[in-house]
Amino acid sequence: MREFLTTLSWAVFLVYGVTLWHYISFFKNKTAAKATLSRRWVIISVAVHSLYLAVLTTRLGHIPVSDTFTLLTACAWFFVVVYLIIELRLKEVTMGVFFLPIILLLQVVSNLFINFDKTLSPVLLELFFEVHVAFMISAYAAFTISCIASIMYILLAREMQSKKLGIFFERLPSLQFIDNLSNHAVNIGLLLVMFGFALGYYMGLGVWEGTWAFDPKMIAVAVSLLIYIVHFVTRRSFGWQGHRAAIVSVVGFSWLLFSFIIVTTFFSKIHNFQ
Repeated sequence: MREFLTTLSWAVFLVYGVTLWHYISFFKNKTAAKATLSRRWVIISVAVHSLYLAVLTTRLGHIPVSDTFTLLTACAWFFVVVYLIIELRLKEVTMGVFFLPIILLLQVVSNLFINFDKTLSPVLLELFFEVHVAFMISAYAAFTISCIASIMYILLAREMQSKKLGIFFERLPSLQFIDNLSNHAVNIGLLLVMFGFALGYYMGLGVWEGTWAFDPKMIAVAVSLLIYIVHFVTRRSFGWQGHRAAIVSVVGFSWLLFSFIIVTTFFSKIHNFQ
């Protein structure tokens, strides 16, 4: 089973790599045929990833959220599903070339460090825990979409300001469309992460003792929440639209990735259930 899971995990990485190649091909030569092919490959990727998660769940005996590295692959799957829904609704394929490298990063880190035999902590059996994880993953998906849109905004705005219109001007949607997408994603993510954080704090009161509220992971999440609150408030009260809002979004997501992977793995004990 371990060997099959390992092989399947790298198959997931490989199929995402092929999918990214097709999105890059579409970005270079924007045709309807390449758009259709890219979408087919992302659907194939979701199918292969779903198979991997099903086998992984069978192996673990529970949904794969027991530690950072099982959660990373679950997040990658959820992010791609959310992205695919957005792509189908908006009929906008160009985001894929910016989005899929993040999925590849999450999957490769998971593949390198995942432990298929890790013992399940009793707290993971709580319904509240699963709801907490669902809120946080959904929030992270929204923040990922906002970050990708923000990067697109920065690249397009820079190209337009240089007055040398090139591939970004030809391939990307309008600045207003990208800005609205990023801001709406932050609004949704902020609401979700506040619910998830509050629920996690409530659970912590009944599970841990001592100074757990000052655990590095808790502090890191609080900083993430603060960054996105700044994004929301400055947009509403100080008119920080466009480039400024995009910078805050990218900073917020960069910190979120650092918190999610580095802080949780190397500095936090309670979120590794040690």
